[in-house]
Amino acid sequence: MFLASNRLGNVRLITVAGLLLTLLLAALDQTIVATALPRMTTEFGDIAHYAWVTTAYLLTSTLMVPIAAKLSDQFGRKPLLIVGSVAFLVTSVLCAQAQDFTQLIGARALQGLGGGTITAAVFATVPTLFSPADRARIVGLFTGTYGLASIVGPLMGGIVTDSVGWRGVFYLNLPLGLVALVLLVTAYRPGALPLTMRKRRLDYAGAATLVTGLAPLLVALSLGGHELTWTSPLLIGLFAFGVAMLVAFVRIERSASEPILPLTLVRSRGVGIPTLGMLFLSGGLFATSLFTPLFVQGVIGSSATRSGSVVAPMMLAFVAGSVVIGQLIARVPRYRVVGVLGLIAAATGEWLMSGMGVDTDYATVARNLVVVGFGLGTALSAFAIASQNAVDVAQMGVATGLGTSGRAIGATLGSAGFGSLLVARVGADTASPQVLAGALHDTFFAAVLVLLIGAVLVLPLNVAAHVRNPVAPLIPAQGQSEPAA
Repeated sequence: MFLASNRLGNVRLITVAGLLLTLLLAALDQTIVATALPRMTTEFGDIAHYAWVTTAYLLTSTLMVPIAAKLSDQFGRKPLLIVGSVAFLVTSVLCAQAQDFTQLIGARALQGLGGGTITAAVFATVPTLFSPADRARIVGLFTGTYGLASIVGPLMGGIVTDSVGWRGVFYLNLPLGLVALVLLVTAYRPGALPLTMRKRRLDYAGAATLVTGLAPLLVALSLGGHELTWTSPLLIGLFAFGVAMLVAFVRIERSASEPILPLTLVRSRGVGIPTLGMLFLSGGLFATSLFTPLFVQGVIGSSATRSGSVVAPMMLAFVAGSVVIGQLIARVPRYRVVGVLGLIAAATGEWLMSGMGVDTDYATVARNLVVVGFGLGTALSAFAIASQNAVDVAQMGVATGLGTSGRAIGATLGSAGFGSLLVARVGADTASPQVLAGALHDTFFAAVLVLLIGAVLVLPLNVAAHVRNPVAPLIPAQGQSEPAA
């Protein structure tokens, strides 16, 4: 029995390592590109498409997350993990071979499909491996993965961009992805799905209306203020069509037997409120990680490598906040207090960022980023644990998928909205350091408002959520069925 228990522990350890690497694969590509973007702009010569390289990826990954989460319930987590990883690696090569912004943005959009599949499958798998008591501690590692990616990504992106060029940042995905695939294929062995799960139907109507609702809204945010005026009939039409499709989506989900996004969970204080908090939090995170390298390179005048390394203190603080708060909440589950204080701390850091100018030194930037990072990491860990512990094991996959979708939507809206604000201030041409500093002041101050609004909106969150799922299964043995999660 001891040997069997030890073997199960080793298998789970290897599985967790594979899941962490797989999640890192998707998270890394959201940050490693940031320090390469200025070099891409120099080569392709059009700052108007600066944010679209990130927005295209986030748009498709956002739309893919809820669909992939549902597919993982039907076909199992492992097939989705493998398919998503392979698709991500293939499209990484396409990104590296792009010859202009059009090709690069198209390849990034395809890459987002793989990234969204990976993210959904990983977060649907993790809760089935640990009990709630252990889950509160382990969640910090997975939320901290985004922080680790934001530390390693910009730094590696800067080094690679300065040494071999921006195309190398996409080739770096290949060795990491192959290692993660080997670990998951060899160690993660879930049992066969029950016949009842195989017969579940995908909510095609819900998926279609969700995609056709979010896509025009995000496109409108990206075009508004620079390529089109906010009063443009085309822009108004995009907003109107997107809203109409989302209204149709809500009506479809109310009557769907297996909705992609169950409205009962969306409206709940235990899941809906933390998801809303993660949405606003993610928008603030991307405002910082996407535009800080631009400030360091374009305003201070540092190299791509140095602009990548300046983000490291923020993400070290992010990881510290995620892990430490995860351990604290395992003992004292005060989600609302921790989440609100985290968002307020992050807003304070963004306010410090908005005060930077051409005379700001490297150390001041790093100090401000530490404040932002610790606040964001604290809040994210609190919200993630709150939503997971508010549902039964049978709804765990849906709850984690909803939280993942919230983060993805927030990142997409933040990237598109803040990018539009920046381009509206500086135009499509390369700006002087003074003009760029003024535009980034407005961008960081907008992030302050976003985070403070998020802090207010999460106040209805339960002060101390009750654990609804006292037991979670471990990796099933051969012949047993995979948890529905």
